[in-house]
Amino acid sequence: MKLHQKPCRGHLARKFIKECWSKCGCNMQCGNRVVQRGITCNLQVFFTGEGKGWGLRTLDELPKGAFVCEYVGEVLTNTELHERTVENMNNGRHTYPVLLDADWGSEGVLKDEEALSLDSTFYGNVGRFINHRCYDANLVEIPVEVETPDHHYYHLAFFTTKKVEAFEELTWDYGIDFDDDKQPVKAFTCLCGSRYCRGRRHPRKRGKAAAK
Repeated sequence: MKLHQKPCRGHLARKFIKECWSKCGCNMQCGNRVVQRGITCNLQVFFTGEGKGWGLRTLDELPKGAFVCEYVGEVLTNTELHERTVENMNNGRHTYPVLLDADWGSEGVLKDEEALSLDSTFYGNVGRFINHRCYDANLVEIPVEVETPDHHYYHLAFFTTKKVEAFEELTWDYGIDFDDDKQPVKAFTCLCGSRYCRGRRHPRKRGKAAAK
């Protein structure tokens, strides 16, 4: 089976998880209050030594489907994000944005001054140290509603896609399109190490053919 050429659209195409909130009659121990309880697993920021800079790993074994952390940052409009990106590029800095608006990403109905992004350049948590990995990352980002049903404001939570061993690096697929010449990432070489790396000129096939 051949690789799908387009990168995954991630949380922009996924269904929302709705957690209990203040109007529910339950307390914080409710099984439907996972993300809002915060990080409960032991995480460590470490220097990868593989050309990828800093990374994030778990100190304990994690089962499939475990909540790891949120991606935290400043909420910016796309107009503000563009201005910051230009400024950072002129100063030799990087910007770390995540598109928040699923409606904007899928239908293009919002203007840049209305569409929102999450940027962890100046404010964030350990989530900003999670490195990219093409296709077979061990984390997946899920949009989670807590305080409001408004799809413009939600939490971006990371869950494990499989069992993760202790001291294994945590990764997620940023959805980078390496064939898009307008992407700032074109200035970088993908070092994810995946056999299905989209940054390679001839990535391997997935499925039975990949084992040959």
